[in-house]
Amino acid sequence: MNIRISDATVFLVDLTLRTPFTTSFGTATTLRRPYVLLRTDDGRRGLGEIPTLPDPAYKAEVDHPAVLTSLREFILPAVAKSHAANDGIGGIEALRSSYAWIKGAVFAKSGVEAAMWDLMAQQEGLPLWRMWGGTRHSFPVGVSIGGKTLDQVLALADNAVALGYKRLKVKIWPGFDVEPARALRERFPDILLQVDANSAYDLSNWQRLKGLDGLDLLLIEQPLYDDDLYFHSQISREISTPICLDESVHSLRDAEVAIALWGERASERLIINIKPPRVSGYAEAIAIANRCAESGVRTWIGGMLDSAWGKAMNLNFNTLEAITLPGDHFSPGGIYFVEDITTTPLSCTDGIFTIGEGTSAGVEIDWERFDRLAERQFGRQFEG
Repeated sequence: MNIRISDATVFLVDLTLRTPFTTSFGTATTLRRPYVLLRTDDGRRGLGEIPTLPDPAYKAEVDHPAVLTSLREFILPAVAKSHAANDGIGGIEALRSSYAWIKGAVFAKSGVEAAMWDLMAQQEGLPLWRMWGGTRHSFPVGVSIGGKTLDQVLALADNAVALGYKRLKVKIWPGFDVEPARALRERFPDILLQVDANSAYDLSNWQRLKGLDGLDLLLIEQPLYDDDLYFHSQISREISTPICLDESVHSLRDAEVAIALWGERASERLIINIKPPRVSGYAEAIAIANRCAESGVRTWIGGMLDSAWGKAMNLNFNTLEAITLPGDHFSPGGIYFVEDITTTPLSCTDGIFTIGEGTSAGVEIDWERFDRLAERQFGRQFEG
């Protein structure tokens, strides 16, 4: 059944972090996030978050100015054209086909797709996890730690472990790598521990990472260039800790290339972090997860410091059996933002999240708060 959209509106919402978050490319305190709101002829509202960062240091086109341009000039006009020609949008594949000709703009595309998934779930009266083929009702979740100093990292880790989390990820960069990893391993000898470099190393200094071997790390995430698959596969032959790809994987095709490059070592030496906005949305993310599972490649769901709405969608995705490792769903303090856009915060018990049967993402948007925080950018009427 076609979904008939009356209009699309794009908003910006400023979300202030309770605790500043540091990576190899800077420290974030406030995040300006675009949201795509699709309204149907019968009055339903579908909301999609686009978890942008302050600048394109992580990847191209992940800053909100780039996302707004892509939505205004190309993506929403393409969706509106398809809507007019077909008297509505006939599902996710029809939506994706309408803007498939647009190269890149994966974050912008993901927001429109997320809003459509929300509408479809409302129409069916189902939780997203059921629509996506999920089966796990409970699963472990992890936290991501971004601190500037060793003391900050250890304090955040202590807080996270006290809250019951059993998987920690810490941000590293050249000169701040072995020391925090060793300190965390000494303090928490039995915890699942991984490190994330966010492309901070290159071919001149990657051998520093050999110092992490022997610390029983789960993985080293994206040590090299953000667009590289080949050199990561090469250094994986010289480091005993598995290499995890993040920024390098933009599509199912990229994941397949990585699996081919790692070859027979893929099931033990390659791990892929799947971030739905980095791969254009949940449809592609699900395809990547299933393909990795076929090859025995472990996967997990990374975060972009999403709001509770975006996190709830990711948690629905985490119900798939193909997702094998704990994801970045919570902060070391439990709640990321001073003010969020859902009526209740997400929570877990002893590092385990249990999904419910609530429609769509399973949480409710606080529309009064959203209207107060959101700044309208532009809109588009749909015909058909």
